[in-house]
Amino acid sequence: RTVSARAAATAQRELRARAVDHALRLGPEWIAHRGHGELTALTTRGLDALDAYFREYLPALVTAAVVPLGAGAAILFADWPSGVLIALTVPLLPMFAILVGKYTAGRVAGATDATHRMSELLLELVRVLPVLTAFRRAAAQGETVRRLSERHRRATLKTLKVAFSSAFVLELAATLSVALVAVVIGVRLAGGHLPLAIGLGVLILAPECYQPLRAVGAAFHASEDGVEAVRRVADLLATPAPAAGTEVPARGELRVSSLRVARRGGFAPDGETFSVRPGETVWLRAPSGGGKSTTLSALLGFVPAHDGTITAGGVDLADADLERWREQVAWVPQSPVFAGGTVREEVGSDALLDELGLTGLADRPVAKLSLGQRQRVAVARALVRVQGGAWLLLLDEPTAHLDEATARLVLDAVQRAVDNGAAAVIAAHERTAAVDLAADIAPAAEVSTTDSSATPLGWRALLDGRMFAGAVLGAVALLAGVALTATSGWLIAKASQQPPILTLTVAVVGVRAFGLGRAGLRYVERLVTHDAAFRIAGRLRVRLWTSLVRLGPARGLRAGEGQRRLVADVDTVRDLLPRVVSPPLVVTLVAAGAIAVQTWVLPAAGLTLAAAVAIGLCAPWVALRTERRATSALATGRRDVASRVLTLFEAAAELLAFGTARDHRRALADADTRLAAQARRQAFGAGAAEALVTLACGTAAVVSTALAASAVTSGGLDPVLAPVLALVPLALAEVLALLPPVAQHWDTLQRARRRLADAPPEPARPAHPEAGVELRGADLGWPDGPVVLHDVDVHLQPGTYAAVVGPSGAGKSTLVAALLGFLAPRAGVVAVPDEVAWAPQEPMLAATTVGENLRLARPTATEDDLRRALHQAALDDVDPATLLGSGGTGLSGGQAQRVALARALLGAPTAGLVLLDEPTAHLDEPTAQAVRAHLREALAGRTVLHVTHRADEAADADVVLEVRDGRVVTRVPVP
Repeated sequence: RTVSARAAATAQRELRARAVDHALRLGPEWIAHRGHGELTALTTRGLDALDAYFREYLPALVTAAVVPLGAGAAILFADWPSGVLIALTVPLLPMFAILVGKYTAGRVAGATDATHRMSELLLELVRVLPVLTAFRRAAAQGETVRRLSERHRRATLKTLKVAFSSAFVLELAATLSVALVAVVIGVRLAGGHLPLAIGLGVLILAPECYQPLRAVGAAFHASEDGVEAVRRVADLLATPAPAAGTEVPARGELRVSSLRVARRGGFAPDGETFSVRPGETVWLRAPSGGGKSTTLSALLGFVPAHDGTITAGGVDLADADLERWREQVAWVPQSPVFAGGTVREEVGSDALLDELGLTGLADRPVAKLSLGQRQRVAVARALVRVQGGAWLLLLDEPTAHLDEATARLVLDAVQRAVDNGAAAVIAAHERTAAVDLAADIAPAAEVSTTDSSATPLGWRALLDGRMFAGAVLGAVALLAGVALTATSGWLIAKASQQPPILTLTVAVVGVRAFGLGRAGLRYVERLVTHDAAFRIAGRLRVRLWTSLVRLGPARGLRAGEGQRRLVADVDTVRDLLPRVVSPPLVVTLVAAGAIAVQTWVLPAAGLTLAAAVAIGLCAPWVALRTERRATSALATGRRDVASRVLTLFEAAAELLAFGTARDHRRALADADTRLAAQARRQAFGAGAAEALVTLACGTAAVVSTALAASAVTSGGLDPVLAPVLALVPLALAEVLALLPPVAQHWDTLQRARRRLADAPPEPARPAHPEAGVELRGADLGWPDGPVVLHDVDVHLQPGTYAAVVGPSGAGKSTLVAALLGFLAPRAGVVAVPDEVAWAPQEPMLAATTVGENLRLARPTATEDDLRRALHQAALDDVDPATLLGSGGTGLSGGQAQRVALARALLGAPTAGLVLLDEPTAHLDEPTAQAVRAHLREALAGRTVLHVTHRADEAADADVVLEVRDGRVVTRVPVP
């Protein structure tokens, strides 16, 4: 077991490393197109399924190549007729295995596809949870989660029915073959043609000719998920990746000539030409969707050019060593992504933080900063890279989320870098130099898995009648196996007395009945148990989604953590329930039956078997002592690896651009190494427990045989019952072997169960005023944080168009979150209409069509409604049928922002309040003017709260809410 665990861990580690490295070489665009969730599922849970291949299939294959030949040779030497019979029936097993295997080959891929699709779709649901909550659509998505889970259950059960039918056919063939051998031996004994000792020896050895072949077939089908994952990884590795090229000279001229990149059915950019040298700045100005961000991606080597050239120091980037080239580049993306550390870990320079107005934030996690603050952290990260030797600074709208004063700090810092010899390429619109804003939407705070407000998920929610029915079926199946062994022994012993053949008829029928019953009941038990587990998993996903909705985005989960709970933790509970819940009941019933049989035949033998069972019950303790809780550590390690892999895929662009992908890859490799060590310890513990069970049952068989011989000699036992006493303990070993995994997996199941905690009572939604919007004496702050806004008093009459202004980080996002119901006031009252429409600063688009993203606001919208909303957002050139990638990739930043605006406009007619969070932040001036004109027309008569830093937008409002120094002041706008 330890050797196979080492082989499995090594193969998983190497394949995962190769797949992740190759995906990173293919680039962030390829990763986004393939899907973060799908790739993570493939390289983590997919490859984890290789355990069955190495731990079950390969050992079974070696055993099948050796044991049947040895046992068959011994039988042939002792009794050639039995040997010939076995030689004729053994080939039936591989023949059936091949036939069923060919039938199942195409079905495993379908089940794997269903798993990956569910993982990706659940990730997208968590990603857009704030939008769903704002539009009051989140609760309705529980039905979507239920349908996804049900679709996954049906797809997987279709595969399992076929896979289990293979096991059924193999077990049936093996059982009936052994039964046939037993009947033939009995008939020959009854005719006086075979000694009893030879007959019993053949009966004991005969199962060893079939069992290894049956185990190979069962293990092969159990390992097919892992083999399918290897096939998919091989396909991934076969995708051509850019080869290492020529090294680019440092600090040479960057020249872009007639650059065209295929985008959205056209070209964007379309003929871009410029050059820049150290000490110079180039501004890329183009309308929204004109290809500014794509140009920067091309400069980083993330996207290939359709036409034109990019040269640096005279070297064409198409032929350059891109990894070495990126060492010379510092990049600020339009929507920065971070790897989850603190500000100091991301930047490493307190002096730069002070320059950019981030004093005092060095030890704060980046995920808990406002969007404006994160934008400045991204700028600081890039400037630190310039200080470290990079000379080309690429900035994608670096001031788009900042107020005027803070934007000036950023541009001054960039200018100092240029003065010191850097070259800057800045993507910006004509109207932005240092004056643009976005309110700072604070991300959802991650909830601790040990949150004291959460109630552990009760065991009653994890169990149902089907699970117990499966356990009972499993017990009856194993009892049938014990009965088959006992009946076969009695048949042979009775036949040795050469009675009339009719005396053996009942035993012959019993052997066949128990053989058929064992195989059939095992098949039904597996289907019932797995069906129950998948149904429970579906209910848990719906329950967890409801919990996330009730917690709200203020205390909700990041997309990666939400996916891990909705997929990984629920799957852990699903997989472990049959291994933890059913076996104790099965072992209790079967052991009680076996001990009762032994006691009825010979009380001393019953006591011996009871002692063996007691020793077998110590096997779980032995497993835990020898593995040192490695099983639970293994589950935790797999969660850690999955988290690291998802981070690598989601932050691929930043990690590659900043050269930190190698550091994260080393961290992943270290985590994989720790995982391999835990796997070896876990395998050693399992092997030790199995050895103890085998030793206990084998000793019981030997002692029972001696007791039986003594009793027969003294006349206290009928000789025909003696074989029963020897064979029943051997049959019980398979049953007791079910117990060690119960103890090993208990902690893992408990931890997953605790993470799937009930939500606390749903936080109170904002009260509904008779009209307008009202805040009275409200103290507002994020959960587990300080009060940000004190004693807020705001009253907006219906139809009021209000502008919200204030510096970055002042608390505008906190005010918006309170109006959305994302956080409850610490004191006072927040009262808003029941229906709210929201255009967030981050678009939060799902991987589906543009039209389906819009329908999140109004599911019943017609095609004309969709096109009208797109027109109002100045997106006449975007088709509602356009399919977006993960996170809404496929659109430019400005287009994505306008899709979010169109979504809000679609929901506005039925909304009592419309919240617009800097809707023109990423737009060029003509497009922004068109959007503003459409807004006033589309929202006439609606109550609107418009967050902005633009003076002209604030001047058009009816009232202005100025957020500053923890207060909200209402004033009349200055024309």
